[in-house]
Amino acid sequence: MNKLTDYISKIEIEELRKTKKYTQKNIKKIMKNYPSQYIIGYVNFYGYKILVNKNVLIPRYETETLVYKTLKYMKDKKIRNPKILDLCTGSGCIAITLKKELLNADVTATDISIKALSLAKKNAKINNVDIKYIKSNLFKKIKNEKYDVIISNPPYIPTKEKLSKIVKHEPRRALYGGKNGTKLILQILKDYKEYLKPQGILTIEIHETHKKILKKVLEENKLNYTFEKDLTGKNRYLFIFNE
Repeated sequence: MNKLTDYISKIEIEELRKTKKYTQKNIKKIMKNYPSQYIIGYVNFYGYKILVNKNVLIPRYETETLVYKTLKYMKDKKIRNPKILDLCTGSGCIAITLKKELLNADVTATDISIKALSLAKKNAKINNVDIKYIKSNLFKKIKNEKYDVIISNPPYIPTKEKLSKIVKHEPRRALYGGKNGTKLILQILKDYKEYLKPQGILTIEIHETHKKILKKVLEENKLNYTFEKDLTGKNRYLFIFNE
C-alpha cells in the first residue's frame, strides 16, 4: 500500500502540518497526484517564501539555477544598479529574487494573466519589495524602455509532450510553448534588441530539446550567446550578450 512519503517529502508533510492542512481530504488529493504545493499554498524559492496557486506555475529548482547564473553573469559583466525586465513572471519568483538579491535594481515584471499578476503582487508585498507589474504579452506594453537584463522562464514545453499526472494540474498556458515549444522564445529573440541596452544580457530558460533549433537562429543573426546546463546536465539556459 502506498504511503504519503511515496508522493511528497517529509519536509512537505511538515509544511502541511504547520499550515494545518494535513487532513484526510488533502492526503487523498496528493495521493491522486494533486500538487502538494498548491495545498500548502507556498514554496521556498531561493530562500524566499513564494505564494502559489492553480493560476501559476510552481517554481522549480531549474529556475533557481537560472537566477543564480544570471546574477553571476551580471557580476562578471559589472552590471550595477541594473534595470531588469522579467517576462512571463507568473508567481513573480524571478523578479522578487532578483530584487531581494540586488537591492538597487529597478525591476519590472510582465505577464499575460491577470490572475498571475495578482498573486505576483501579493508575493512582492510579503517579501517587502517594490516591483512594477504590467499586464502584457511579452514586450507589447513595454514602451520606450531599455533594460540591462531581460530574463524569462516562458512556456516552453512542446504541445505533444506527455506530462506527468501531477504537472497536468498546473496552468496549461504557463506550460506549453507551441508545437516544438519555441513559439514564445523565438518571439523574444525577434523583439528583444529594441529593449536591451548595449552590454546587456538576455537570459531564457529553455527546453532540453531546443538547443539545435535555437542555435540555427542565433547563428543566422550572428549573436553572442552561450547555452548552459541545469543540475542534471540538460541544456536548460540560453544567455545572449549584447555587443
